[in-house]
Amino acid sequence: MYGKTGIALAAAAMTSPLVWAGGVVVDGTREAAYGPPASTQNNSTGFGNNDNDHIGYAAGSELDGGSVIIDNGSLFIHLGGNLESNYNKIELFIDARAGGQNRILGINPDVSYGALQRMGDDGSGNGLTFDLGFEADFYLDITCGDNGAGNGIYSFVNFAELRTLGDGIGGYAGSGSSYNLDNVDYVEASIGDYGIAVAINNSNIAGVIGGDGTDCGAPDDLTVTTGIEIEIPLYLLDWDFKGIPFDDVKVCAFVNAADHNWVSNQVLNGLGGSANIGEPRLVNFAEIDGNQYFSIGDIADPCVPATVGACCFANGECWEGVTAVHCDTSRGLWIGEDMTCADCDLGGGDNCPTDTNGDGTTNVDDLLDVISHFNELCP
Repeated sequence: MYGKTGIALAAAAMTSPLVWAGGVVVDGTREAAYGPPASTQNNSTGFGNNDNDHIGYAAGSELDGGSVIIDNGSLFIHLGGNLESNYNKIELFIDARAGGQNRILGINPDVSYGALQRMGDDGSGNGLTFDLGFEADFYLDITCGDNGAGNGIYSFVNFAELRTLGDGIGGYAGSGSSYNLDNVDYVEASIGDYGIAVAINNSNIAGVIGGDGTDCGAPDDLTVTTGIEIEIPLYLLDWDFKGIPFDDVKVCAFVNAADHNWVSNQVLNGLGGSANIGEPRLVNFAEIDGNQYFSIGDIADPCVPATVGACCFANGECWEGVTAVHCDTSRGLWIGEDMTCADCDLGGGDNCPTDTNGDGTTNVDDLLDVISHFNELCP
């Protein structure tokens, strides 16, 4: 029922993937069955803006939006965006039943090389903390890296129960792949012993830009439809067979570094214009405005695209399509909205930067000029 499905994304080689009654197939692409997005990103990405449309490889990580539904005995989640193929992590926490952990404890199942221990209480009373009213019952870890064939990635999935007092079960939930072979794209959802399926389509080049400021994961109301798609059988959430109604399911998702040790600014719901937030044990989402989770039945608020322009550097380098905040923190000069690199003017267009004294010739006088200012602090 939950077997691995290879999906060719080119029509000429399309297979017949298994589609549930509600119209959901785990292939990384968001179907209409999800309805309106429950969450839209409002923060540019500090973990790299992907600029290539390869099905597997991604040069950055971003979470542009989130959707969640229940269908045919499973919880389906779609995260629009990208997961960089360098073993960065998507950390997914679900609150679907009474009890659970509002602050991650240090005595949870050891999965993904100590993921929960690295984010949880180290004995000093710290530990990643969620918004008030969010008590995580279930954890999923998703990562990906080069498949060694030069044409795509392998994805890897781990899970754990998050019981109120810790312990519970957890383990490896399988591997999938995303690759291009003979100019045909393929996405194969993960398969494991627990019925969890995860598929990654890394072809997105839309959504948010790179940086630390505010931005929009769906500019012009164009929802990012490719990314990370997840299926979790409901019996894994109802581990004690209580017959949970699952009418109030909350999801918190964020991007973390490969060693689970540095939380990015890609959180759903968004942070509203923030740099990467760093050490996970010190993160407290309750101290950040708004809810850093989305729920079944939510409809995302409209978002505002970032104001971008050109960023000019004294060494002649220029970036286009960046915000003023990103440019300033990179020690560049932002020259205004919608400006391009052709508009950069740093010092009147000096074509002879080695002529430090401006006499029209590069000679020993310029060298002496540099020496005379040696060790001075730049403004």
